[in-house]
Amino acid sequence: MVTAKQVLKGIATSVAVTAATVTGGPAAGASLAAYLASPIGQRVLDSAIDESARANNVQLEDLARGGLVMSPTLGLTGEAGPELVIPLAKPKRRRSKVARAADKKLSKAFKEANRRM
Repeated sequence: MVTAKQVLKGIATSVAVTAATVTGGPAAGASLAAYLASPIGQRVLDSAIDESARANNVQLEDLARGGLVMSPTLGLTGEAGPELVIPLAKPKRRRSKVARAADKKLSKAFKEANRRM
């Protein structure tokens, strides 16, 4: 089973190694790749991902066994087989003043058209 953190670590590693290779050459890229593959590098990646998620108020969840999501969550779906994702409530939409005015005009137009028929 793949976790959201594993995916993020792979992306972060790829970006960092690519940047190091472009700016410092192949030796710099290879050196950084070796560091990030080491236990210390893995702890640095874990810490950076956890801190970034915490700073942005995002939960990193493994939802393969289900769960209830109540706030922004970065998770994988389908990693352990078929899954169903459904909202429990309609999202609250705040329509702009212009959109609400347009709705009223449209409603008035429909009422007038129905009255004439």
